[in-house]
Parts: sequence; structure tokens; C-alpha cells
Amino acid sequence: MNYKINIMKTLKLFFALILLVASTNIAQEKSFVVKVKNPLAKERPDAVVSISSKEIINAHTDFNLDLFSVFDGETELAFQIEKNKTKGAQILVLLNMKPNETKELKFTLGKKPSAFAERTYAEIAMKKNLQYDGKKFRGTKFTNVNKVKVPAVHTDHDALFKYEGPGWESEKVGYRFYLDWRNATDIFGKKVNSLVLNTVGVTDTLGNNDDSYHTMQDWGMDIFKVGTSLGIGALGMFTDSKVNMISKTDSILCQVSKNGPVKSEIRTNYFGWLVGYKKYNVESRFSITAGSRLTKHAVTIDGEPENLVTGLAKYAGTNLTKLDPKKGWGYLALYGKQALSGDKLGIAILFKKKDLIELTEDAVSQIVKLKPNKGKLEYYFCAAWEQESGGIKTQEEFDNYLALVVEELNNPLTIEY
Repeated sequence: MNYKINIMKTLKLFFALILLVASTNIAQEKSFVVKVKNPLAKERPDAVVSISSKEIINAHTDFNLDLFSVFDGETELAFQIEKNKTKGAQILVLLNMKPNETKELKFTLGKKPSAFAERTYAEIAMKKNLQYDGKKFRGTKFTNVNKVKVPAVHTDHDALFKYEGPGWESEKVGYRFYLDWRNATDIFGKKVNSLVLNTVGVTDTLGNNDDSYHTMQDWGMDIFKVGTSLGIGALGMFTDSKVNMISKTDSILCQVSKNGPVKSEIRTNYFGWLVGYKKYNVESRFSITAGSRLTKHAVTIDGEPENLVTGLAKYAGTNLTKLDPKKGWGYLALYGKQALSGDKLGIAILFKKKDLIELTEDAVSQIVKLKPNKGKLEYYFCAAWEQESGGIKTQEEFDNYLALVVEELNNPLTIEY
């Protein structure tokens, strides 16, 4: 009998200790709220808000950037920490906003975040043995690398890089640029709402023009013909009455600078870009966020150039539209049967009015000429293919999409700490 009584006492003590530990953990769990407001009377799915860790630490000195979670009510939100030399670490939070909604995001300290689904991706895949026969890099396998100094002998179609350079994507669309003297940007159209680039071009090791992604695959295909144009959103400079692409450089360093659930980015440093008789150093950052068609291009350049240009490849039969506002964001866009698949595609450049010098054109490109501000410039570009899952299929739908994008750029989410 005494044995049973002792067991019961032990069990009561055990459960009491469990309750004590649990209540202590609850008492120790600390949280605070950051308010995020949507100033538009429209829904904003997959919106990304950048929250300053400096502002948080000013108000909550015990905040640990390495151990916290973010909640919208009971729903845990995906986030990504982005290092910033001038602003300090930024916390990129992915959320869905209703019209005119104010959300109270709860930051819970001391709580490890869940593993979030990857919704963006960037890569550089190349041959590693660097066996060059004077025309091609030999090898049967591409290996992903975080960064690469481009070999001086590298040129177009020499089979060094998988699909000729870096790629980046959201679920909606993928992009790439040719990491050679062309330095133009191209589009991977998707029929599936998923990340695919890690599977694209893996067997295309010969550097031929008949690479697999030039024909329709289950996921989609390369849908754009770039030629000698600016492609979609490539960078150049207008001098001597012509566009000068980033073709002649002393060296190039390219790397995957971000890869996460909210944002992925390719950073490229061009040293000694020769334009006329002058050389410039350029840093290019192509980034994309979850659920978005937009690529943001953030450029830093030395040497105080008078202009930088970007633009779109011209195709016969496409419809050109422009928005050149008095202030805020504008765009230059083309819509029509310009996809390599023979169907409709919308492409656009979005720019700040204060940066715009002029909209012009040459034989191969519609051109946006821009003025860097203290060596810095930002613009966006996007592509919308009609075979995209739930995609844009008419000029009117594309116009409405661009109008919404401009409205969102002009009215970012606001934050109250």
C-alpha cells in the first residue's frame, strides 16, 4: 500500500515539475509587435516588407537576430535576413495583405523559426575541370558554384556555363543572362508554378544552338530571341550615337549573393568596362522575390557616366505602350506575338521618373536612357507569357497588371515599430 502511495506522490511531483517548466517557458517567452499597413484599397498577395533590425534593437535591446520567429496571428510567416552595409540587417517578411489592411506582426524572441518552403532560386552552374580545346570547354557535367571569376578566354557558346550564364527565378518566371561579351538578358517562360532552373540544361554540355531549353519542355522553354539587342533589361551606355553593351572588360566576378525562401539574387562585378576611351567599374544585382514576375536591377558604377541605358528587344507586330508620369514610376512595354513559341508575351521596363533622360530606340531595341544618382541606379523589368499557369493572355490584362505594379511601387507598405 505504501509502495502505491509513494508512486502516486512521485507522479504528482513529476507532473507538477512539467507544469512548472512549461509555465516558466511561457513566462520567459517574450514578443513584440511591428505594424505593417497596406495604403492601397487592393489586395497584395506575396508582398515583401523590409523591416529594419536597427529599429527593432533600438526598441528591444535583447532582440537576437539569430533566434526569433514572426507570426501573423497563429500563422508563422516566412522571412529572410538580408545584410546591408548602410542600413544594417533587414528582415524581409513575406505576407498577404488585404485592401487597406493593417497587420500586427508578432516577433517572438528565443523561438527558432520553421523551415520555410523555397520560393525563389538563383544559380551559377559550370564545368569545373576547365579543359579548353581552343573552341569549347570539354566535360559532361555542370557543377553549381557560389562564385566564379570568369576565365579570360571564355566567349559565347563555348559550353563553360549551363545555359550560358547565371539564372534566377520565382515560381512564375525565370531569367538568365549571358556571362560573356554579349551580357544580354533572356527569359525562361514557365507552364508550371514551381522552381525549375536546377533541372534546366543539365545535359546540354556541347554549347550548341540546339540546347534542350530552346524547344518546349514539360516546364516551359526559353521564350525570347535576344540577338544583338538589350534583350529584357540588360545594361549599357549610350555614347557615340549608339548603345554600348558591357562587352569589353578587364575581368568579371559573378556570384550567387542571395538564395532563400523570400528573395534570390545574382551579383556581378565588372572591372574595367571600356566605353570609348574610358573605363568604369560596375556592380550589377539582379534579384527576384517569391510570387513575383519582377526582376529588380540595382546598379552601382564609378566614373560619373552621363547616362546608363536599358531596354527591350524590338519585334515586328508588337504593340508599344508607355507611361511617362510627372513623378513616381513609369514604364516602357511591348506586347504581342514575340515569344519563340509563337504566342503572346508581354515585357516591360519600369523606371523612376526622376531618373529618366529619354525614351528612344535604335534598329534592334526600345531604349530607356537613365541618369545614375551618385553612381547608383535602380529599375525593374518583367515578362508575362500567356502559357504561364494562370497567366496574362491579352493586351488589356497586361496593361492592368502594369498599372497595378506601378501603383504598388508608388505606394509601398508602411511600417510602425
